[in-house]
Amino acid sequence: MREVSSKVVVVDMCSVQQRRRFVSVVISRTQIRLQLDTASDITVISRNIWKKLGSPVLAPATVKANTALGNILPLDGEFECSVTIGGSTRCELVRVSEKQLHLLGSDLVDSFSLWSVPMDTFCCSVSGSPASLESSFPNVFSEKLGLCSKTQVKLELKESVRPVFCPKRPVAFAMYDAVDQELDRLEKLNIITPVDYSEWAAPIVVVRKANGTIRICGDYSTGLNAALQPNQYPLPLPDDIFAKLAGCQVFSQIDLSDAFLQVEVDEQHRKLLTINTHRGLYSYNRLPPGVKIAPGAFQQLIDTMLAGLECTSGYLDDVIIGGKTEEEHDRNLRAALKRIQEFGFTIRVDKCTFRKQPVQ
Repeated sequence: MREVSSKVVVVDMCSVQQRRRFVSVVISRTQIRLQLDTASDITVISRNIWKKLGSPVLAPATVKANTALGNILPLDGEFECSVTIGGSTRCELVRVSEKQLHLLGSDLVDSFSLWSVPMDTFCCSVSGSPASLESSFPNVFSEKLGLCSKTQVKLELKESVRPVFCPKRPVAFAMYDAVDQELDRLEKLNIITPVDYSEWAAPIVVVRKANGTIRICGDYSTGLNAALQPNQYPLPLPDDIFAKLAGCQVFSQIDLSDAFLQVEVDEQHRKLLTINTHRGLYSYNRLPPGVKIAPGAFQQLIDTMLAGLECTSGYLDDVIIGGKTEEEHDRNLRAALKRIQEFGFTIRVDKCTFRKQPVQ
C-alpha cells in the first residue's frame, strides 16, 4: 500500500444562528447546494450527496480535518471531479464525510478566484438565507420529495372516448442504464408503480437536463390529452402578480422541487396515466408533467395554499414573497413557509433566493 501524506486542516462548523450563504455548484454534472464557508480549508460533502453523485471511487484522504472546536472530523476519503461555478469548470478535489456537511471551502474559493468577486454580483449562484428558516421549517428544506397532504387530483374523461394504448418506443442503447436508473428511482419514491394491464398507455419521452441527469415524461399527446376534459382554472396574469407585490422593496423567490410530482392522483384515475416502457407498464401515482390538466389543477392548489397571505403570489411552482421593509418581508416569508409546510411541499433551495432587492 502506498503511504499517503497528510496535513491537518480546520473545518468551521457554523452556528445555526449565523446567516449563511449558499452557492449553486455543479459537481460531475449534478447540481447541488454548498454552504459558502471561507473558514474551512477544504470542500466537504456528505455521504448522501456522494451517493447522489454516483458513488465515485474514493482515494484515502490526504488531509486530516478538525472542526473549529478542535474535534476530529472523520473523512471517508476524497475524489477528483469536474466542478462548475458561475460558468467556469475545473477539475477539483472534494472530500466526503459521514457528517451532514455541505461546505464550499477556501480551496475552491481560491481555485475559482472568488475572493475578488463581490458576492452580490453572482446572486443567481449565491443566495443568502437566514439559517433559522431551515431549523424552523425542516420539512420544507428537506432534500426529500414532498407530498401534498391536502388533496388528490382527479381526471375526467370526455363522453364516449375510447382508450388509447400506444406501444413502447425504442430507447437508445447509450441511454438504457440512465433510463433504468430513473425508473428505479421513480418506483422507489412511489411516484410510479408497475402494472400488468391497462387500457391506456402512453410512450415515454426521455429528456436530458442541464445537469446531466434525465427526466422521463409520458407523451400524453398520443391520446389521453385529447380525451380529457380541460381544466379551466386560469393561470395568473403578470398584472395580477405585480398588483399583489406593489410597493414591496424586498423579495424572496421560492421554487417547489418537482412541483407536480408532489401531488397525488386519485387512485381510481391512476391507470389513465400509464406509461409504456422497455421494462413494461407503469402507472403514475403522482401528477406527471405533460398532462394537459396539470397546470390548471396545480395552480388552483397553489392559490388555495397561499390564500390570505400578504404580498405573496404563486405562479405554478414559483412563489414570490415581498415586503415594504425587511421586517415585513421576513414576517410574510415565514407565513408562506409555514403554509408550504402545512401543505406538505418541499422546496429546491439551490433555485431559491432570499431577501433580494430586484426580482428578475
